[in-house]
Amino acid sequence: MSEQNDNELHNWVRRTLHEYRPDPDPQGWAQMQRKLQRRRWWRWSAVGGLLLVLVGIGWWFRQDMPEPNARPLSGAVLPQRPGPAPTSGPLEESALVANAGEQHEADTRPLPVAKKVSIAGKKVELDDMKPAAPTLTLQPMLPRLPGPRSRPLRLPEVLFDATYETIKQQVLTGTIGADSTTYNVLSRNAARWPDAVLVCDFTTSMYPYSTQLFAWFRQNARNRSINGMVFFTDCDSLGQETRPNGPAGQMFVNRERDPAKALPVLLDAARNTINNVDENENDIAALLFAQQTFPNAKHLILLGDNASGVKDMALLNRVTKPVHVVLCGSTGDSALAFQPDYYTIARQTGGTLHAIADDLDPRQIAPDTWLQIGHRYYRYHARRNQFVLTRFRLRPILVLGLFWL
Repeated sequence: MSEQNDNELHNWVRRTLHEYRPDPDPQGWAQMQRKLQRRRWWRWSAVGGLLLVLVGIGWWFRQDMPEPNARPLSGAVLPQRPGPAPTSGPLEESALVANAGEQHEADTRPLPVAKKVSIAGKKVELDDMKPAAPTLTLQPMLPRLPGPRSRPLRLPEVLFDATYETIKQQVLTGTIGADSTTYNVLSRNAARWPDAVLVCDFTTSMYPYSTQLFAWFRQNARNRSINGMVFFTDCDSLGQETRPNGPAGQMFVNRERDPAKALPVLLDAARNTINNVDENENDIAALLFAQQTFPNAKHLILLGDNASGVKDMALLNRVTKPVHVVLCGSTGDSALAFQPDYYTIARQTGGTLHAIADDLDPRQIAPDTWLQIGHRYYRYHARRNQFVLTRFRLRPILVLGLFWL
């Protein structure tokens, strides 16, 4: 029996199969499209969720942990002494230099300043820039200790001449400089601090932050919230640094908003600080002096050197007015946002802390508070009670519970 051969049938099917077309079913195609869309949606959702988790994990690990030398914000709070309720008073007219307990014995030659200077194209007459007579005294800031007292060596005059020209140019032209911390802080807060007194560290590194005050005065001529200024240099009347058995230091008082009239006081203060090499400063003595000199002041604004600590914190309980600390510059330690002494001053006196773009109340710091110091950004961690350096170089934005650039 011969085997059946189906090749002819198969060939016929292949020849006619391409002519076969089933009836279209639109509902079936729609169902298929919905299935494909759901499949694609789930696939991309899984990929997006995985990426979001990976980004979140990466962000968490990218946050810098505190370095071994990072210090918390705890800081010992000294006992508070209640003070009399401040009242407002009229602005006094004279600009004086107050000497805390000593007369000038160093070189008192007048500074080499021209009789006429140019301000905005106009010539302004200046008086001879001689050191003013002392008017007020302050008790020694710490108990006296036995020991000899040496007279400091004067720096070469040419070194002060360069500083003198820099201060003169910044004050008379209203230059702000690269770091506008002082200008920005006053622009944001001066209206909230009526009857305030500026207490300015005028040691060498602090010249740019204090001189830019007059740039702010130019732009805010109608704002009368500032009653006066006290410049301190951590030096006595001989230009020697303050120490436990010495006076509280020489203070320089200015009540003039006109740069030309205020310039002699600033230059006299600058000459007093050329022998200052101590890292810590006498901020509390300056605050007490301002409190005594301006009894009607309601607020004290401290321009503090963020790279220096405060040597006379033991006197803080005598400060009875709120102190608003302007953090000028960086600490020199990237793990440390600001000196703990300034946090203690603001917290104990009921004041605040201020940086170039941030205003902090020590009593109301949120867990995710950010602080910009220079080009670095710090984030407050409540568990560590400190601001921790992050890797962000731009201010982050909170989105979906995470901080993004």
